[in-house]
Amino acid sequence: MKLRISECHYRTLRRLTAISFRDDIEFPPEAGCILLVSRNEHPLNPSLLVADILEPDEGDLVESATDGLTFSRSYLRRALLEIRRRKLAGFLTVHTHPLSVDAVRFSEYDDANDPALMANLSDLQPTGTFGSMVLGARVAAGRVWAPEIPGFLPLFELVSVGERILALPLDGTVVSIPAPTAMFDRAMAMTGAGALAALARMRVGVVGAGGTGSLVTELAARAGVGEVLLFDFDEADLTNLNRVLHLRQEDVDHCRPKAVRLAEVIRQSGLPCTVTAVTGGDIRKEETAYDLLACDVLVGCIDRDWPRLILSEIAYQFHIPYLDIGTEIGVGPEGIASLDVRASYTAAGRPCLMCAGVISPERIRLEGYGEAELERVLGMGYSTDFRLKAPAVMELNMRAASWAMLLLRHLLQPFLEEPLPHSIRESITNFSTRSRQHAALPGCPICGNAERLGVGGVFPLHMLRAELI
Repeated sequence: MKLRISECHYRTLRRLTAISFRDDIEFPPEAGCILLVSRNEHPLNPSLLVADILEPDEGDLVESATDGLTFSRSYLRRALLEIRRRKLAGFLTVHTHPLSVDAVRFSEYDDANDPALMANLSDLQPTGTFGSMVLGARVAAGRVWAPEIPGFLPLFELVSVGERILALPLDGTVVSIPAPTAMFDRAMAMTGAGALAALARMRVGVVGAGGTGSLVTELAARAGVGEVLLFDFDEADLTNLNRVLHLRQEDVDHCRPKAVRLAEVIRQSGLPCTVTAVTGGDIRKEETAYDLLACDVLVGCIDRDWPRLILSEIAYQFHIPYLDIGTEIGVGPEGIASLDVRASYTAAGRPCLMCAGVISPERIRLEGYGEAELERVLGMGYSTDFRLKAPAVMELNMRAASWAMLLLRHLLQPFLEEPLPHSIRESITNFSTRSRQHAALPGCPICGNAERLGVGGVFPLHMLRAELI
């Protein structure tokens, strides 16, 4: 099981425990805090999600010394009441071992006392999830209490998501980086062995197998991504042949699902990437959207706001970074006025697509109508919005897909200028690239409500749509 945390909370965790690793203190004390967590129960990606950090008040940490730390009963009780109030899954206690640098493990004192504490917490909150972490200067170890054993199960990785994606083993050792295979050695000019290893372990969800989605899938496989879950419900038709990679006339003749064809091609390529076409493929359906939770990263290759809203919800509730891309052809009285490519990156601590103006409640409302009702609403002037067909131009799609994969590589091993903009828009007609920073709107239901971030499955995935319309 992983532990997923926002970058801002990870920085807070390190700030609260920094005193234990200061060089100017001869005998630095142990430090600690409590992580409030929810759960991602998907069997392919079971994770604990840090919803908040309960910082210790004066007197909450007792008997703090170089070789020992005790949490007060009032501190533990406060954590228990808080998870009940917020309907969270449970909490992890965190403490440091100041003298541990490149290796750390739970002490004999921890092993002797933690079981009694965890059993007591489980008695007070029978459905709760409880565990502990110990931090060294460069390493960490974590475990979760399993009352049915009774005993501990290991947490195997901490994933911090924000301006970068950082993975830290939770087995108490430093990161072990295998050498890349010969197939990917030329990628080392841009992406180091550590980032390549991270890509190989990664499951990327690609939503949409059309013009941009087919290209993103191809680029992900050639970048060394270990697995792609492909979400698309369309069958191949004649209009797809000029823009969807690898489609053939026989796929059109047999109405073959686009996602199935892409999975077949990658399998035949010999690349070490597994592509799975998710059954049904329509993430607007709850049972299909559930499989998004199996992913480590999401890439939206769609031209509708409703699916973008769902992806945005998941990015914030489950600490799964989301890259959204799109293309646009602007037409004026004299013909083409603009050719634009956009890439946006959404994660905890960054404004969402609603705040960035990429999606709107009005378009989400319109997309919920049937064709006849939509025509009636537009015809009667009840909406100022209007529909545009997404451009089916391969040259633009290629640029958008490239931005998505370049951003993913950067998140694992930075090489672009930082701070990373919230949106990148490339205007082909005047040969310019503009980066845009946005601010989260006060009270935004997606990214502006702190108590909704990292809350896992507490809020139904489609609840926000009902709220917005």
